This record gives sequence, C-alpha cells and structure tokens, in this order.
Amino acid sequence: MPLRETLLNLAITAVLVLIVVLVGIVVKEGRPGPMAAVPVKVAGIPGLTVADEGGVPRVATVEFEIFVRTQLIESRANEADTLRIRVGDDEHIFVLYFVDALEASMNHPQRVAEQGRWFGKAADRTIIETGVEAAAFVAELLKNRRFKVITRWEHVPNTVRYYALILVELQPERYVYLADLLMQKGYARVQGVTTELPADKRDMPSYLAELQGLGRQAREARAGIWAKVAK
Repeated sequence: MPLRETLLNLAITAVLVLIVVLVGIVVKEGRPGPMAAVPVKVAGIPGLTVADEGGVPRVATVEFEIFVRTQLIESRANEADTLRIRVGDDEHIFVLYFVDALEASMNHPQRVAEQGRWFGKAADRTIIETGVEAAAFVAELLKNRRFKVITRWEHVPNTVRYYALILVELQPERYVYLADLLMQKGYARVQGVTTELPADKRDMPSYLAELQGLGRQAREARAGIWAKVAK
C-alpha cells in the first residue's frame, strides 16, 4: 500500500477515534447522576418542630383572633383537651386553656400517674380508659355542633401547638366553653395555663372559681372518672 494511502487511513482512523471519545464525554456529562435529597420544609420552630403538627407556624399576637370556620380533623394527636382543627384554610393543633383532661394513652406516664393521684388514686388503666372516653365525647361533640376557636397563638412550650379557648354551640347562638363541659363530665381538672376571657364579662379569677365549682359538682355526682374510684 502506498505510503500516502497508509497515512490517509491512519488520519481517518484517528479522527473517528477522537469523535467516539468526544461523543462518550458528552453522553456522560448529560446523564443524570444520583438524585440528591431535596430538603422538605416542615412547619414549626427551629429545634422545636414535632413531626405531623401541621400548619404554617404562627407568631403570638396581643389580641385574640376568633375563628368560626372550623372543622375537627381526625388525628393521632387528638385527646379531650388537645385537638387538631382546621381554621380557614390551615390546620393547627390547639390545647385548651385552664384544664388538663385525662390522658388517653401512656405517652406521658408521669402525667398519667399524677392524674391518678389527683383523681382519687385512680389506676393508670382507669385514667387511660376514661381519657379515651373523654376524647370520644369531644370528637362527637365537635363533629355535630358548630364551634369557635379563640386564640392569640401562644405556643405550648417546645411544640408548634397553640393554646386556645373553644366555644361550642349547644343551642342556637348559645355557646359554652369546652373546658366547662369537660369539668361537668368529670373528664378534667383545673390545671395549666390561664388567660383573660375576650368578650366575656367574667374576669379570670371568677371563671377559675366557676370551673372549680363544676369540678366539685362532678365529683359529688360521681360523673366521669369519679364513678370509677372510691369515695
């Protein structure tokens, strides 16, 4: 084969090899690599967020806000005094002012034991069973009656939950605080964070005295937990 023809073939081969290499590089660069984890924004306070609390975090306000477009949402977090509620277009978990309702699980054994001592030395099992009963009572009530949520977005410590007052419509345009109903049924004790009552003639000491009175009546009537402990 003439030298000229040999050199031409070598040049063509070199060009083809170069083209193959360049194509390989382009394909490699264009191929997607392993997908990086995409951070998901979770509603809450940095360092204090609890999974599945829901809602966009709110800043505490001086004035109360009253929500009438409300709906109880089924949640594992729900108890008689701790409720996931849709207000407008958002969902939040609210905890009642003034009262501590019976625990519905052993998630907080120390609190269960404390409630047992307070409610006539009730056994843990009795506390939990009655707490489940109380939670069912509240769920049925709020599913079938209109209710208002009144809050100023005061945070429950170390959570993205908020304290609130809940008013339940028992009769047309006659609203009663859910805290009152829990005390009447023997499902709660007066305990926890207190607040002034917006648009209410009663001051805080007067309302606390009324709640204590409802608790005594429930005990005398053997309502709720009081029916399950010794006199």
